[in-house]
Amino acid sequence: MSQDLLPPARADRPRVQDLAEAVLAGGDTEDLLQLLVASARTDLAPGDSVLVMPLEPGTWTVEMAEGPSATDLLGQLLDPQSPAFLALAAADNDALEAIGALALDPDAPAPSRALLAVVDAAEHGRGFLAVLRDRDQQHIAFTAADRERLDSLAGLIALTLRGPSLGSGEVDDERSRIARDLHDLAIQELFAVGMELEALTEALSSPGEEPTNSRIRSSVATSVQGVENAVAQIRQIVQSLRRERTEATLTERLRHETGLATAGLGFVPTLRLPTRPAELDSELPGEIAEDVVAVVRECLANAARHAHATAVAVSVSVFSEGVDRVVQVNVSDNGRGIDPTVTRRSGLANMSSRARRHAGWVDAFNLEPGTMISWRVTLPPQ
Repeated sequence: MSQDLLPPARADRPRVQDLAEAVLAGGDTEDLLQLLVASARTDLAPGDSVLVMPLEPGTWTVEMAEGPSATDLLGQLLDPQSPAFLALAAADNDALEAIGALALDPDAPAPSRALLAVVDAAEHGRGFLAVLRDRDQQHIAFTAADRERLDSLAGLIALTLRGPSLGSGEVDDERSRIARDLHDLAIQELFAVGMELEALTEALSSPGEEPTNSRIRSSVATSVQGVENAVAQIRQIVQSLRRERTEATLTERLRHETGLATAGLGFVPTLRLPTRPAELDSELPGEIAEDVVAVVRECLANAARHAHATAVAVSVSVFSEGVDRVVQVNVSDNGRGIDPTVTRRSGLANMSSRARRHAGWVDAFNLEPGTMISWRVTLPPQ
């Protein structure tokens, strides 16, 4: 359960600080998002809470919902004529947050009173977090404190969505490189400047034999040059940080994900790719490639947490089916299988949402022993 991400004493009514700590501590993105969306509903006491994010350019959908109407709301597309849609399309945050009512379904009765907060998740797009009053609560006005709370939760959702874009291992590698460059280049240069100035200071304070003007000029000139060199090195390091990182190919990212999963699984999972991996890299559009990586990551994480398996195999393939080109991801394990008593499977729901974006589906099959998750989508025409 997502509440398990919080300290026990805060699980019932979590403070924003506790929620922030849970987000910064990392963890499953799906669980963190559900925790935050559920918190919006319980803290502000509306009927439902929803997270609306882009499905594709120019289209927004209810990605998550909590409350009595969650089943009906989940997956609904935002009405193109609604004020919320128009504000999102115009990237008008002020207009979006000023909306007093949200119509998710143009055929539905009068919409519940709503409060919205913008979620700006960088490359994941702009959407909003909303809490919706039941009809019998429409007379209750939201307060300034409610606005502040919802804004905080929306900010944490944006942070959660952005977080996985740079893994902790990559951050550690980047920090090590920066530290090494600073030490080997700029700091050594400044250390040499300090030694030169210290020697000059000692010469000036020694009785009887003062340094000549030429010696002083030479020392100062050397020190100035050293400082300039150090400044140049620091500027070079900063510029290297500003440059965009080279984009890894899809096959490289998939190998990276299976490598990272080794720590949680206790063994190296098998990765099967097409005979010519370059075709996989070139044929999949960026958005589908992102979803493929996310699905593999989710499956491996689920296997590590729940399967108790001794072997996991990941297969990614692209093939023709009639006039369509299809990409399929299969992740199988020899673990204990899916517990039939568990009806809420947030991981599968998340993968299903990713598949629906591209006219696809996801399913889980029982093996003897173990489980196979199969995820497939249709590629857009070339």
